[in-house]
Amino acid sequence: MTSQPSDHPDVSQLVTQLENPRTRREARQALVAAKAVDALLECLTSGNESVVWAAVESLGQLRAAEAVEPLVGLLERDVLPLDVAESLMQITGQDHGVDPKQWRAALANLPAGGELDVLECVKGTADLLGCEPTGSDKSFQFQLSLPGGRRQKVAVYFGREDNDGHKLVVVYSECGPAAPSLYEKVLRLNLSIPAGAFAIRDIDGAPHFVMVGTMLAELVTPRVLAKRIENIAARADSVEKSLTKEDRR
Repeated sequence: MTSQPSDHPDVSQLVTQLENPRTRREARQALVAAKAVDALLECLTSGNESVVWAAVESLGQLRAAEAVEPLVGLLERDVLPLDVAESLMQITGQDHGVDPKQWRAALANLPAGGELDVLECVKGTADLLGCEPTGSDKSFQFQLSLPGGRRQKVAVYFGREDNDGHKLVVVYSECGPAAPSLYEKVLRLNLSIPAGAFAIRDIDGAPHFVMVGTMLAELVTPRVLAKRIENIAARADSVEKSLTKEDRR
């Protein structure tokens, strides 16, 4: 990620403004807009907890991969654990709660950087899941076996980008037709999901509920992707079963 140098006069002034509760919100927004990752990383070592919080929130919003290591360090020192864990989830697409040991174990499996080898990642993921994927190029589907003899299809898309140009891996699974009477029930579930979200997507011209999650491509490994696919499949199947019960009433 390209970031503005921390000694840039505007950035330095914005960092100073983070210390004042009256100017903190606008300063934080400006630092995010400037993609001032280096300056925000330096703020993680501030003795002012409010400045640290502002940096934690901003780095998560920026999906700054460079922040993963220092954020885990904050967890190890029990600094703003809930906020730090949320930002780590935003950046990595993984959920290990506030346990720094689990995050350290996950860090050990993260790639060293560089371009994601899609075919190698898909092959490794398929081996871990024990199923043969279909698709090619940047779009693949995995059919997972679930308890009770159920099966759930999960789609994985490579090569997508967010609004800031970060390369993403998008994972999603259908949950069934989206009847307007069920919108509130399903969308409220987003409040209880630590990573990923339920959404509505048109499929074959009709609205469907889907469970979707995104990850930074540079942080994706077969093990990370396999875990996310399993998580998405389980949550999507749970909602699909719930919707089926609603239809029968």
